[in-house]
Amino acid sequence: MKHYAIFAALFCCNPIFATPLYVTEVKTLYQDSTNTKIIGKLLPTTKVEVLKTQNNRVLLSIEGYQEENKPAIYYIAGKRILSAGFDSKANITFKKGEKETIDGKNYYKVKAEFWSENNALDPDLKKIYTQAKNLFEQNCSMCHGLHNTKEFSANQWPSMFKSMAGRTGIEKKDYQLVIEYLQKHAKDMQ
Repeated sequence: MKHYAIFAALFCCNPIFATPLYVTEVKTLYQDSTNTKIIGKLLPTTKVEVLKTQNNRVLLSIEGYQEENKPAIYYIAGKRILSAGFDSKANITFKKGEKETIDGKNYYKVKAEFWSENNALDPDLKKIYTQAKNLFEQNCSMCHGLHNTKEFSANQWPSMFKSMAGRTGIEKKDYQLVIEYLQKHAKDMQ
């Protein structure tokens, strides 16, 4: 019985076995577990790992790509699919990995850690995409035929959506969720 308890404790608490979580709405980022100064935003559908919980906040870790000297983390190199954006004065340490050059711009595989509220995280990415898809399909076909997600590139979708979003029933708080869904299902994404 004692061996089972030790195994269970190691299995449940070891980050190697941590279930990835996905952000369900735009989340505010902080430098530490008590600071109220906002240092950035974390966007929906971004994959995160919870490293620690403290003061109703969670220390999150994310991976992605950073364009050289830009205070942002992108989903993939060369596309404007934002995972997290930071205040240029935020004291974020980006652990840099391999470099990739696309269209003359250098992107680095990065990992970063920061704090956020302990909410709006879900292990079911498919459920989050279904919510975004439903918002898109139910609201973006009232004035015209529904655009196929593959009709535009990942970099085109944000401006296409924003130009028409105000005419839909989609709440502003859900705009970024729909944009992330459209970008990650665009014609130039696999």
